[in-house]
Amino acid sequence: MTLHLRTRNPIDRVARLSGAVAAVAALTLPFVAGCEDEGPVAVVDTPPFPPDGVFSVTGDGVISIYWNANLESDLAGYGVYRSTTEPGPYFLLDDVPSNQTFFDDADVVNGETWFYAVTAFDRADNESELSPELVFDTPRPEGFNLVLVELGQDPSHAGYDFSSLSGVSQAANLGTTDIYFESTGGVNYMRRARAGVDIQDYGVIDLVSVDWAPDTGWAPSGSVEAIVDHSYIVRTINGQGDSNWAKFFVRNFGANTVTLDWAYQAVPNNQELTTVELTTVGGTVQ
Repeated sequence: MTLHLRTRNPIDRVARLSGAVAAVAALTLPFVAGCEDEGPVAVVDTPPFPPDGVFSVTGDGVISIYWNANLESDLAGYGVYRSTTEPGPYFLLDDVPSNQTFFDDADVVNGETWFYAVTAFDRADNESELSPELVFDTPRPEGFNLVLVELGQDPSHAGYDFSSLSGVSQAANLGTTDIYFESTGGVNYMRRARAGVDIQDYGVIDLVSVDWAPDTGWAPSGSVEAIVDHSYIVRTINGQGDSNWAKFFVRNFGANTVTLDWAYQAVPNNQELTTVELTTVGGTVQ
């Protein structure tokens, strides 16, 4: 990785984050006990260790970067860097204070891959090397509260095409439909709508935790039971053999309806699927 030097004044930078004036990089002490005859001793302030545990969370038009906290007593903050290539160069996005171990990068475009690294710096503006982990991410579209109507009740609103990114149901028998909702014998099912679509139940797991689409485990029948609080993976394969992955979460059932949250990776053959974590305020998804 290539680290580009900062252009900010170090004192301004540290003061902006902590409200304190930066300490000097080296302190000269007149005497040290037991060493009076050896003269002044220079105490060198070394840079912090590079942050570790850096990882990303894929979102819709946003990538969130997280890392483990450093333990240096004179830590002033962290620098978040980004590149468009793995070798670099990496350019500074922003500094964050020492009590913050995440950064949301909203200056990204869905379908474009970005590479990230994090540094730590102290009150004297000594800065660590870039974090060693290879962290890259490709943001992708997502949607919430998609309502599908049971096939036997209204086939024109039973299906969904993930690549449409519309968040709007469509007819189950359209050539572009990927999945549809049907109840048979009192059991609710999500079914593939056409050849070239695979589906699997990923279990009782929240959608944000489904980070990477699997290569195997597809339901041989192309049909899975739809269960509240389960997440599901969908793979679509085009005529050229390229795959796109999607995921959805069964939020609840209504009278002849199912409500889903979903995410779709529009970049062919890219299996990143993590969604932005949801919060609920007063019963409303934020």
